[in-house]
Order: sequence, then structure tokens, then C-alpha cells
Amino acid sequence: MPEVKLGLDATLTIDGAVITNCKDLTVSLEKAEADASTRANNGWRATVGTLKDASIEFNVLNKDNDTTFATLQGLFMTGNPCDVTISDAGGTLSLTCEVMQFNVNQNLEEVISADVTLKPTQSTTGTGSNVPTT
Repeated sequence: MPEVKLGLDATLTIDGAVITNCKDLTVSLEKAEADASTRANNGWRATVGTLKDASIEFNVLNKDNDTTFATLQGLFMTGNPCDVTISDAGGTLSLTCEVMQFNVNQNLEEVISADVTLKPTQSTTGTGSNVPTT
């Protein structure tokens, strides 16, 4: 058994549908910072994390009989939020996102594809961890 985790074993789910037509997914997580320095820090600057930010980027192919390309393009055009779950051996991230970029690639010697960027959005109806609980 390998000692490493393979990207091909990870999953991307959008609105309950597992997206298998996905290549090279990258999840970028960051926090903004606030200065919490005081005279009590013995000359050291103190920083605390504030708001978290996420960006989920991947490539999807335009394949016959696969609705993923059209679904993501439709989500971009309408601005509707979608529930996104990314799972790998390290855990699961669930967010309600909006499609912020949908860049179609029509390279002469390649399959038509789209570079997609999802970012967390405001939603009261999703199930992601960024949705307020009632």
C-alpha cells in the first residue's frame, strides 16, 4: 500500500453530483490578518487570523454526454450559488460557492475545456460551512 495520497482518489461534488470530469484541482486557503500587538508582547508583533478565504480552481473537459461543462457554465451565467464538497484522505471541505471564472480553452490540438474558479459566497440556503445555521 502506498504511503502517499493520490489526487485521483480525491472527490469533487457540486450540488450532490460527483464531478468525475475534473482535472488538476487546487484548493487555496488563506486568512486575513489583524494586528494584535501590545506593549505586553515583549517587542514582538502579534498577529491573529480573521476572515478565511478559499479559492477552488480546476479544469473541466467539454465531453459528449457529460453535463458538467454546461452546468458550470450555467452557474457562472446565472450567478446561482452551488454546494461544493472536496474530499481527500485528509478530510472534507464543504462550502457554498459561486462560479467566479469560467474560461473556455479552444486550443487547436487539445480538447475544448474550461478553467473554473469557485469562491465562497453568501447564501442562506446552502449546506456549506460558510452558510449560517438557523
